[in-house]
Amino acid sequence: MNPNMHNPRSAPPTPDPRLAVVLAEPIADEPRRWLDARVVLIESPAGNRQRLLEHLAQAHALIVRTYTIVDQELLDHAPNLRVIARAGVGLDNIDLDACKARSIPVVHTPHANTSAVVEYVLTMMLRTRRPICPIAPSDRPIDNAHWHALRQSAITPRTCIGARLGVIGFGQIGSALGRVAQALGMEVVYHDLRDIPKSDRHGCTPASLPELAKTSDVISVHVDGRPGNHHLLNGPFFDQLKDDVIMLNTSRGFVLDTLAAARFARAHPDATLILDVHDPEPIAPDSPLYTIDNVICTPHIAAGTQSAKEQMSWVVRDVLRVLTGRAPEFSAS
Repeated sequence: MNPNMHNPRSAPPTPDPRLAVVLAEPIADEPRRWLDARVVLIESPAGNRQRLLEHLAQAHALIVRTYTIVDQELLDHAPNLRVIARAGVGLDNIDLDACKARSIPVVHTPHANTSAVVEYVLTMMLRTRRPICPIAPSDRPIDNAHWHALRQSAITPRTCIGARLGVIGFGQIGSALGRVAQALGMEVVYHDLRDIPKSDRHGCTPASLPELAKTSDVISVHVDGRPGNHHLLNGPFFDQLKDDVIMLNTSRGFVLDTLAAARFARAHPDATLILDVHDPEPIAPDSPLYTIDNVICTPHIAAGTQSAKEQMSWVVRDVLRVLTGRAPEFSAS
């Protein structure tokens, strides 16, 4: 059985009135029902910080996703808080130091969205590097000459086989992507701040960031939210890229220098930038990326599969573990 899957059959008949859990953003239905059967669940309106602060006065636990900022102000409104849960991987929106000072553990789901993000990257990479054009209704009926013309026009100049993929950030998602890309016949290099043992590289090769930028046909970014990664993809980085590179960012929006990215995209029409994360979110209406044909923007959906959303939502299991005096499975602090 998948260790991240849950068997919900043991639900008690009534919630425990001593345990109040505030849900700041929606989670998947089944985990929400599972938790609701065990605690007093308070669902705060998403995006309404004032209401959230009011609800926290009685909270023993808080569950957030991407857009709720857990800072000192929030903690000051939650005198009874015993645990904070992030239904997801990244913890950029949680002040871990402030939580530690209050001895409030933070739990999350570090493995829940790996496959979904890898699938997104592969899908977008393949559709860009080797687009497939099906027979259109306007092509029918197809005589012999048109059939062969369609076949000739469908020949793509590029393929993933033999291409070099550069992975920036070789953690849970980056390393999984590297393994799958190699199975497609790609050469994979990676850049990471850590010195990764050879046994954990999965056949991928470490490279400096400049070397990766200069030599990669496809680049995928999977770094964490530490301050040092702000504008990691800046002007000097873009200056080193190949003219026809495909670059994907599914990590954090602030990793990208938007103006530098826009300049590069305009100057290199054969390149493709695929951006799933943005700074700010939603994308600013005056963002220059809106108007460039070879920039593809998606609305933070790389982990947007039903399975991934449900597995991230099962962070509720660790919430209950902490509230009932047990050790959590996935502690971030």
